[in-house]
Amino acid sequence: MQEVAERGTGKARKAARRGLNVLKSRGVPIPARSRKASLLTEQGPSSSAWLLPPDSSGIRVLAIAKRAGSHWRGCIVYLRDDQGVFKVESSQTTPARLIAALKKALPGSGLEPVTVPVDWALFKIAQTRASMVARKLPEPLGFMSAKSVLEPVPSEAPEHPFDTEGFVFEPEDAKVQAADSGSLHHQPEFRSWLPAQKEVQQLLVEVGKHLKPGEEPEQDRVSELLKQEMLAATDRVFTPELRADLVGWMKDAGVSLVAREGEALGLKLAATIQCVETAGLVTDPPRDVPFLRAFFEKAVGLLMAQNGGKLNIPIPKQSEAS
Repeated sequence: MQEVAERGTGKARKAARRGLNVLKSRGVPIPARSRKASLLTEQGPSSSAWLLPPDSSGIRVLAIAKRAGSHWRGCIVYLRDDQGVFKVESSQTTPARLIAALKKALPGSGLEPVTVPVDWALFKIAQTRASMVARKLPEPLGFMSAKSVLEPVPSEAPEHPFDTEGFVFEPEDAKVQAADSGSLHHQPEFRSWLPAQKEVQQLLVEVGKHLKPGEEPEQDRVSELLKQEMLAATDRVFTPELRADLVGWMKDAGVSLVAREGEALGLKLAATIQCVETAGLVTDPPRDVPFLRAFFEKAVGLLMAQNGGKLNIPIPKQSEAS
């Protein structure tokens, strides 16, 4: 199974990887496979692609380099699924220079570009462009000079590179693996992810409705109200539509996470994604997923840190409260 998982292709490789990952998720030790050295050398690829995973606003950056004779051409594309392509940078370059430029694309993120399949990157960009055309949005001018790099586009959607890892769980196994998924927010891929500011403000407004004007509320009371309203906000904000978008972001981030940290965190993230996808309004609501709860826990903690350990909770005046 290990041989097929590492060296196989297509459905057989994916099935083998799924089997191994199920065993790993249940704590079954997998013996290391011996590797044989090869004296053969392979010519470098004629095209390569890299990804910087989504930032807190969902913007991800893709870069593609293609060999044109003795030279290389490359482009860097900034996009967001539901908004389109923001910028396209194209030039004659080398893969090394393109990676160096990509590292400067999202300064301060602490993330390195990660290699992704070229066909997937091409299709992702083309799909976003198609959505812009459908909405009659103007395209960045850089697409014209990047034409030779961005074509031809695959006729069918390639599998997401995170999905090719074969991370699939039984529902109960997924819940166990995702039990401490809030800790994923400590990773650079998710550290900046926060709910919209208006949603955090709405949470504080809801807390204030339970407090009396002119009275200093007990800290335990405020803490309990915060906890209740954070749970309510998690259910209110993470609608099926938003969770579907979030899953796409998480998979993109997962490619980086697995490349940087390995399969252990990849398993946890995949289980979390599965829980996010299957969350419902009645059974398994969003509040039951620690990763989703952590959005508001992190936002409230950040506000308290910025205000010396206090929260500015808007309490309605007596006339408003009555």
